[in-house]
Parts: sequence; C-alpha cells; structure tokens
Amino acid sequence: MAIVSQSELRAALAALPRVRLAHLPTPLDPCPRLSDLLQGPRIWIKRDDCTGLAFGGNKTRQHEFILGDAVDRGVDVVIQGAASQSNQSRQLAAASARLGIDCILMPRKDAFYEHVQGNQLVSRLFGATIVPVNAADSVKRAKEDMAARLRAEGRNPAILGMGASEALTLAAVAYVGAYLEIVDQLEALGEPLPTHVYVTSQGSTQAGLQAAARLLGHPTRIVGINPMDSRNEAYEPPASIARQCEQAARILGYELTVEPEDVTNSTAWVGRDYGQPSASAQKASSLLARTEGILVDPVYSGKGFSGLLGDIEAGRLTANDRVVFVHTGGLPAIFSYSEASLDG
Repeated sequence: MAIVSQSELRAALAALPRVRLAHLPTPLDPCPRLSDLLQGPRIWIKRDDCTGLAFGGNKTRQHEFILGDAVDRGVDVVIQGAASQSNQSRQLAAASARLGIDCILMPRKDAFYEHVQGNQLVSRLFGATIVPVNAADSVKRAKEDMAARLRAEGRNPAILGMGASEALTLAAVAYVGAYLEIVDQLEALGEPLPTHVYVTSQGSTQAGLQAAARLLGHPTRIVGINPMDSRNEAYEPPASIARQCEQAARILGYELTVEPEDVTNSTAWVGRDYGQPSASAQKASSLLARTEGILVDPVYSGKGFSGLLGDIEAGRLTANDRVVFVHTGGLPAIFSYSEASLDG
C-alpha cells in the first residue's frame, strides 16, 4: 500500500538542502546479450558509474545531499576515513575541491596504501590532505580525534562515512531519488516495474532504494550484496540498514516501519575480505565486459554483480523476472587491481 505518491516524494526531496554535483539522471542501459546468454531475467543496468564527478559513482549522488547539509551548517572541513582505495574518498575529494571545502582523508594503511594508483592517486590530485591510519587502529576513532583537534582550532568540521549517522541517512535519501529515476525511465520505455533491484551496498544505498519502494507501495524487492562482512569496522547489519530506511523516510516527512527481516543484504560474495578481489567477481566482471561493453571493478561493484549472477545460476531469478542492477562505480580501482581484473 502506497504511503506517498511519486510527485509528493519528489517534492520532499526538492525541499532539502542540496548542492549540484552529479550528471542526473544517469542512464538505464538494457543488457539484451547478457540476458539472452544467461537465459534468465531481463536485465538493465542503472549507470551510476556515470554521475560525472571524478570518474563517477554512487557517492557523488549522495554527496549532493550530504554536502548540501554541510554547506547549510557552515562546515569548512570534511573528514573521511576508509580503505586506501576508497571510492567515497575519491568522490569526496573532488566534491570538496569544487565547493571550496577543505578535505582530510584518513586512509587505512592496508595492503594497497603504498601503491599510489587508482582511487588513491585521484584523491591526491584533488588536493585532499592525507593522514594515514595504522592498519590495526580504529579509523572511526581516528576521525573523531581529528575532528576534536579541528574544533579546538576554531574550525567547523564534519565527519563523513563510517560512524556519521546523519550523513549516512542523507546518503540513503539520495537513493530515494535514484529509485524515482528508475521508475521514470522504465515507464518511458513502456516497461513495468522491476521485480528486483540489485545493488552493491554496505548500507545507505540499499536503504534509500528500499525506503523509496516501501513509501511508494511497490512490490519491487531490493537485494543488497555487501562487499564486506562483520570482520570490518564499517559493516552494517540488516538491523542498521532497516533503521536507515526509517530515518531516510523521516527526513522526508514520512513514518515507515522496516524490520531487519525485511532487509536482504548478503555477505556471501565478500571473498577473502573487503577490498580484495574474488574469483566470482572477476568472472562476473569479465562476462559483463565481453557481452555488454560495460566495466565493473573486481572488488566492489564486481562483487555485487557476481551476487546477481549467482542468484540467477541458483534459480532464485527466472525468465519472468525483470532486474535492475545499480552500478555504483569504482572504476579507477581497475588500475590498482590490473592482474586480478585480467584473471577473469
């Protein structure tokens, strides 16, 4: 049962503080050769790798709302910490440069830190200040300590990413807008709603898509493929994703109840660990590239796509289904994982 109409939901989004960073709407590409080869559902790819800023990706769409709120509050420096090949960090560095906000990135000294390539190279080109964190230390705590030092200096910092609940909720809000784009694009093609939307997501991206479907009363099932599991400090379990759905709806002026069991977020495709290539992601990436000319990286969006292919192979999706895969970007990482990318 619908809680809100599409026009009302668009109006609620339009009322929020926002900066314009992304090329929107992003394309929705059909995948006829892949669909025929798999003899499974019809597949479209929502190209959020084409958001434009710094090689694109889902974080650019999210930063429109996150940084819109930050600018509205007079924030003058943003702090983000993640893996050394973080897509979030790359797009944040570019957005900060465009908006004239100082950006401090606190990458973990993981196995790829010393190799200044891919996302890490791009982040540095945008002038971000790099303050590395030892591999065994808490990035969340390091960000909090940095923010405290900056406040003592009279600055107005904002912590983003892991541990920043308000920013993560605004990131989810952005994907309410992405879901509306998908609905509009399929309608323009004369196509019905998708039966499933698959997305590589640690939390916010899936939460926004799921909140939108629930608010609109759509039966579309949102399936998240998580690139990390509970071994990682940033992991969000289904209960946290359910809360983000509710909080995103609340920001837009609506009450929504989402239970943890309503959230499908699989950690079955992580492989060895977060930020590490997996054989299934390499195989999936190769198949997509060779059938549709679309690239996904082997450690993030490739893992999500491997989850979609795995569900098709297992018979969880059939020829009667219509699936949208949300491509969340991450393409600069291909150059840091060149050997893994070619192994597929």
